[in-house]
Amino acid sequence: MNIILTGVTGTLGSQVLLEFLKKETIEKVILLIRDKKNLSAEQRFQKILKSAIFNSQSAILSNLNKKIQVLNSEEFFNPSKYLLEKDNNYFIHSAGYVNLSTDISQKELIFEENFSFAKKIFETFHFYINKFTYISTAFAIGDIGGLIENNYHNNLSPNYRNSYEESKHKTEKYLLKEGEKNSVQVQILRPSVIGGNIINKPLSYISKYMVYYLVGKFFNKNPLLENNTIRISVNFKAGLNIIPVDYVAKVIAKVFLKDIQQLNITHNKCTNLVTGLTRIIETAGFKQFSFLDNILTHHIKDKNKFENFYYSSIGDHLSPYTLSKPYEFDTKYLESILPIPQYNLEDYLEETLKYAIKNNFRNEKW
Repeated sequence: MNIILTGVTGTLGSQVLLEFLKKETIEKVILLIRDKKNLSAEQRFQKILKSAIFNSQSAILSNLNKKIQVLNSEEFFNPSKYLLEKDNNYFIHSAGYVNLSTDISQKELIFEENFSFAKKIFETFHFYINKFTYISTAFAIGDIGGLIENNYHNNLSPNYRNSYEESKHKTEKYLLKEGEKNSVQVQILRPSVIGGNIINKPLSYISKYMVYYLVGKFFNKNPLLENNTIRISVNFKAGLNIIPVDYVAKVIAKVFLKDIQQLNITHNKCTNLVTGLTRIIETAGFKQFSFLDNILTHHIKDKNKFENFYYSSIGDHLSPYTLSKPYEFDTKYLESILPIPQYNLEDYLEETLKYAIKNNFRNEKW
């Protein structure tokens, strides 16, 4: 069995690779890694192998040359040179462009990186693969509230908060349609907000600090903090669903062969926004904040300099989520596949933020 994997330089992809390398049934893992100006695809891959999650994996690394094939973009999109149609090939498309901007000028770029790139991949590879697994997002359906089930394509009306959600949902629709047309099984897996490790060592590890980490980074050592206060608008009844990255990777490695078309990889509980944000901001070292219940940001009167900066930067991207309708995910089927680890949600946020602060919020440079 061969695995074709994109997104290995991303937050999730490197951990998915680690899980696949543990499987003896997998003969080869083919990786798409783009060349950078100063680094080749192979050089970027070698940097991944030096990261914290691979440090203790000597047994896996010793057999790596037999299992891994690293290709740059030009090589990757010539599959006839390294794949046979009769081979047992499974494609895992984990690459994605996470951009939560509400600016309409960003839409074309977001769709190019998410929808058009996935379309190009499927059109190129569908002749060679048994199955195409697409890593989407649990937020692809938008702000619908209530109990959210796994099927996003059964007369469910989306309510997109941004172009990122729209691009992911429309990519799902395209792949399901084209998969049926070309007799290729398509699987949609949807993680929610990804946080640091909860199972694997090092605990709290993550390669890139995004979404809720950005709140911690904003409040950590910000020169505007001195003598300023901030009012943050949230829906007091709502929460944010956060799931550890290593758990997500283990689920993907378990289900890619299963006859599952759509599956949300989410926590069974959302972290309350008020208690969660309180823990994040206080861990970042700031105390002078308060919350407004469900007040639209443009209705907040007499904003100070610090508030204006927040709402024109990360607040602009995150407010559609902090003001979302209350929701929960139906995780019964997910938990029958792999039980969700048990831990205190707020303590988890604090530990992951402490890890990020210790590392100065430095993303891995792969």
